[in-house]
Amino acid sequence: MMYPYLTLDDETEIVHSEMLSDNTVKVYIEKPDEKDGFHFASCFLPKYE
Repeated sequence: MMYPYLTLDDETEIVHSEMLSDNTVKVYIEKPDEKDGFHFASCFLPKYE
């Protein structure tokens, strides 16, 4: 499940997962675009030790 974190003025949305079984967190960034639909990026934050 992804949880909303922040919506910027240009409608870019940043969401994150809960901590996964390997102690990482997925971060997903999505921006609407009239021509292409959406532009997005995702990454995993490394586990905290």
